[in-house]
Amino acid sequence: MLEEQGKKVSLSLRANEEAKALVLDGCVFTNNAMKCDAMYLFKGHNKKVVALVELKGAGDIPHAFEQLAYTRFQRAEYGQLKQLLDTSGPGQMVEKAFIVSNGMLSKPAIERLERAHGIRVGAVLHSEPSSKVPDLREWL
Repeated sequence: MLEEQGKKVSLSLRANEEAKALVLDGCVFTNNAMKCDAMYLFKGHNKKVVALVELKGAGDIPHAFEQLAYTRFQRAEYGQLKQLLDTSGPGQMVEKAFIVSNGMLSKPAIERLERAHGIRVGAVLHSEPSSKVPDLREWL
């Protein structure tokens, strides 16, 4: 499970699947350049998924799109991790991005941000301390 300031997300696994959660902000990426919080590398059933995750407060969701796009398109380290997953065995690789927040945006607002930053966000997931932790499995 990944967690930051009360925002949480998990990725449940089934038989013959594996995943690694990597904390990017402050661990893999140690400089001050823009980045998102984390990523999951998932392998299973002839499918490989690299899933970027940004855990964000309600008022800062537009900035989350910018962070996800910058990580995907500008961070060489992301490309290297993606390449390692792609060459790790059979199956088609898919890139995904997710925002976990205690706020929500309308579908038109999300679509405008996706167009502006050139990145498709799989879901903006709602996370509150008192609610069930979102599981990315639904969107993989």
